[in-house]
Amino acid sequence: MNLKLIEISKIIAADLIGDGEKEIKSVKSIEDCDLDSISYIENIDKLAKSKIGNPGCLIVSKKEKDKIPFKTNLLLVENPKLAFSKLLSFIERENSKKYEFGISDKSVISKNASVSSKCYIGPFCVIEDNAVIEDGVIVEANCYIGSGSFISANSRIYPNVVIRENVHIGSNCIIHSGSVIGGDGYGYIQTENSHQKIPQIGKVIIGDNVEIGSNVSIDRATIGETLIGKGTKIDNLVHIAHNVKIGSNCLIIAQAGIAGSTIIGNQVIIAGQAGISDHVIVEDNSIIMAKTGVMGHIKKGSILFGFIGRPRMEYMKIEAIFSKLPEIYNFYKKFKRDNEKDDK
Repeated sequence: MNLKLIEISKIIAADLIGDGEKEIKSVKSIEDCDLDSISYIENIDKLAKSKIGNPGCLIVSKKEKDKIPFKTNLLLVENPKLAFSKLLSFIERENSKKYEFGISDKSVISKNASVSSKCYIGPFCVIEDNAVIEDGVIVEANCYIGSGSFISANSRIYPNVVIRENVHIGSNCIIHSGSVIGGDGYGYIQTENSHQKIPQIGKVIIGDNVEIGSNVSIDRATIGETLIGKGTKIDNLVHIAHNVKIGSNCLIIAQAGIAGSTIIGNQVIIAGQAGISDHVIVEDNSIIMAKTGVMGHIKKGSILFGFIGRPRMEYMKIEAIFSKLPEIYNFYKKFKRDNEKDDK
């Protein structure tokens, strides 16, 4: 990185106070910044002055420009974190490998597949019959695209991703290494002496602008579709089971698990290691906090936290008592007041 502050101000649409010709060579955290670096502050009042380094420039809120306790170059914006993210995006684009359109001669592409001449297919990929790859798609090394699958424009598939048959990936999606999209759902019928597998013949449909972390498993539907709504972001090591339907702009964080046929609304946050049972509905704008177990209908805007495993009947009795705690507490307060009157 080697950018003048006047150039950075244009990249992030900021007002510059200071030397526009000053060159910045790196981006660093506020604690580690030096005279050749740039950082940002969201709220100066929440940051101990001792934790601020010696920045060559700070991205700060227009409302906080007069609170900076030392003299330095400033870039003034409405949202410092968002502006810093835009700068990181610019640097990432400049530093990332540039792919020339074409198909590696080390890959195997079905004659019946439709692969755009304006995409990149890396070495050792396999693309099966009737798969469609649109313009601007990047499929890196060792990926598998199953028959009838569709990858829309400008999506990026990192190495070692498996996209099985009849999966539809929207445009501008990112799928990180090791993920499996469209694997069999976990469906069995219990017989007297065994578990009989239920064939999983459905699809996975992923909307536009979805990002899927590494080692994520999204299962195909038994019949019908497993759906991931547009703009949803899925962290590493998440499992989404068959026939799950997830709305738009959700955040699903590491090691969360969502069981079959559950419906997740829009803008829901599911934090790390949360577990959601099958056939549950979680309505819009709800938050499921870390390690929370969900087994029933969650109403719009709810915030849930906490789950401790106990023997079932013991837990049901405890829950029954918990539901009566307000009544018990009111009885206690009345009893206490009556006793205090008697003492007087």
